[in-house]
Amino acid sequence: MTIEHNPAKPLRPKRPLPLRLILWIFVLWSVLGWLRFGRALAERELIISLVGPPLFGYLLLAGLIGGLFALPVIWGLIFRAPWTPIALPLAAAFYPVLYWFERLLLWQDPYAHRNWPLMVLLTLAWAGLVLWGLRAAHKRGFFTDKRDRERG
Repeated sequence: MTIEHNPAKPLRPKRPLPLRLILWIFVLWSVLGWLRFGRALAERELIISLVGPPLFGYLLLAGLIGGLFALPVIWGLIFRAPWTPIALPLAAAFYPVLYWFERLLLWQDPYAHRNWPLMVLLTLAWAGLVLWGLRAAHKRGFFTDKRDRERG
């Protein structure tokens, strides 16, 4: 039994728009994580003198994790890895959780109340984008294995 390919239908579906946006946001977050890690190392003495060793350690670790955590999702989105739909929501939740943890527990900014509505809106928009991306990928069979598409 041979399966004939319809030339009008691509073998590999095009990456849906929300997944392209998600990919670039993860690239940005990874770069920002590496920059945070690098700047914390470069400004070690200043940071330790201002906030102490525990917060310096936190900044270093948060930058390292922020830089590393996005890499598997970036890889999965680029190479259509079948495990990406599982990893994507976990990684997508990590960055807003880290932001809100820092905002609520670490940094005392007297003017932070000014942009709360914007940051809540951005967090909700990010969750909506991730849900939209996962649905679009599922509908197009974006993460399915090539052999699965050939079978039917």
